[in-house]
Amino acid sequence: MELIIIVISIMAIVTISLMMKMNVKELEKIALDSELNKIAEKYPSNIEICKTILKKLKNEKVQIEENLESESTIYIAISNKISIGNMHKSFTRIQTIAHECLHSVQDRKMLIFNFIYSNLYLLYFVITLILLILKKLPNEMFFTCILLILSFIYYVIRTFLENDAMIKAEYLAKEYMTEQKISSEEEIEKVVQGFKKINEGCIKGTNEQIFVNIMIKVILFNALALIF
Repeated sequence: MELIIIVISIMAIVTISLMMKMNVKELEKIALDSELNKIAEKYPSNIEICKTILKKLKNEKVQIEENLESESTIYIAISNKISIGNMHKSFTRIQTIAHECLHSVQDRKMLIFNFIYSNLYLLYFVITLILLILKKLPNEMFFTCILLILSFIYYVIRTFLENDAMIKAEYLAKEYMTEQKISSEEEIEKVVQGFKKINEGCIKGTNEQIFVNIMIKVILFNALALIF
């Protein structure tokens, strides 16, 4: 049975990867577009952009910090903080910041639940793997079923939060740029088209990555069940 689950999981990964395939090199090329980046250079610092967007969203209680040593820009729900990473002055910084600001105004109960649940989900996976290796797990299929159910809940919540923020970020970033009156309508439209192209790949890529990570856990669990 474990072998069947492994084969089905691999087939699922291949299918989703083909359906959600994105051109990483093309996305990198768009993100580094010199014309669009030149337009974005006119705008304030990342922290100032973040403050302005949060004010627009009527959520100014969020802490903001900039960490240039990190490549990631994230919203940390448990501490209500946005950590802005090094975005290499790409025009995408405006939309990325808008994305994290949108996370900060999502349903707080869901955000906290996602934070706690994600950690418990990972803890369950690690503990069951250890018990499996130590041969202390009496019924591997029972725990595989639990893992699949937990994974499904994790996938639904995580993808909802990410998709919601990614879809809305494009429009929020455009509103911000329009209200600042720094760029012409033509320049703003060029940047927005860049956002659209980036989003086409990133939305698919994010959903694929979350799904693949889940399936890898299932494959690893069942592979160890076969070995031990």
